[in-house]
Amino acid sequence: MEYLDLLPIWAFFVGMVLVALAATEIGFRVGMHLQGRSSNPGESRITGSVVGGMLGLVGFLMAFSIGITIGHHSERKSMVIKEANTIGVAWLRAGFLDEPDSLLLRKHLREYAEIRLEAANQVIDLPTALLRSENIHEKMWIIVERNVKQGNDTDIMASLVHAVNEVIDTHTLRIAAATKRLPAVLGLVLILSTILSFSLVGVASSADRKRNTVAIFLFSLVFTAVLTILFDLDRPQEGMLTVSQTAMTDVLRRIEPFSQ
Repeated sequence: MEYLDLLPIWAFFVGMVLVALAATEIGFRVGMHLQGRSSNPGESRITGSVVGGMLGLVGFLMAFSIGITIGHHSERKSMVIKEANTIGVAWLRAGFLDEPDSLLLRKHLREYAEIRLEAANQVIDLPTALLRSENIHEKMWIIVERNVKQGNDTDIMASLVHAVNEVIDTHTLRIAAATKRLPAVLGLVLILSTILSFSLVGVASSADRKRNTVAIFLFSLVFTAVLTILFDLDRPQEGMLTVSQTAMTDVLRRIEPFSQ
C-alpha cells in the first residue's frame, strides 16, 4: 500500500470517515430514488441480511489483512533486536584484534549502529542509510580480511569473522523485513469494499425514509479507526504504531563508554 504513504495517517482517517459518510448519503439518495419509482414505497430490495453479509465479508478481509500486517510488524521488531545483538557481539569480539584495528573496527560498528538508528527515526533517508551501511560493511571486512591474511586464523579470529558476517547478513534480512507490505490489490479491494458497504447501508436505511445520522457517524468512526490501524501497521516507520528502536538505543548506550 505504498501509494497511501504520501498521506499522513490522520489525513487517511479523516478522509475515509468523510468518504464513508458520503457513500452512505449517496446510497440513501439512490434508495429514495428507487423507492420513488417502485410500486411498493417503503420496501427495499437491499435487506439487512444483504448489508450484514457485505459487512461480514469486509470484516473478514480486515481480519485477514491485519493478520498480515501484524506479522510484518512483529518481524520488523524482532529484526531490530537481532541486529542490535549482532552489533553488540561483533563490538565485543573486536577486542580480540590488536590496535589500531581493534579501535577502528569498534568505531565502524558504532557508526553503523548510529546510521541504523537515524534511518529508523527518519533523520536520514533510506537510500543514504543503505549506501553508508554498505560502505561500512566493506571497511569492516577489509580489517577482518587483512588480519586473516596476516596469519591470524585462530578459532578466536574465526569467531570474530562469524560476528562481522552476522552483522552483514542481518542487514539484508532487516531490509527485506522493512520492505514487506500489504499487497496493493488487497488494500484496494478492502477500501472499495468498505465504500460499497456504506453505500448499501445508506440504501437499506432509506426504507423508512429516515436518516439515523448519529448511528451512521459513530459506525463510520469505529469502522474507519480499525481500517486506519491496519494501514498504520503496514507503514515501516511512520504513523503512530512504529517499531521500537529501544534495543538499538541500548546497544549504543552500552558501547559508548568504551569507545571514547
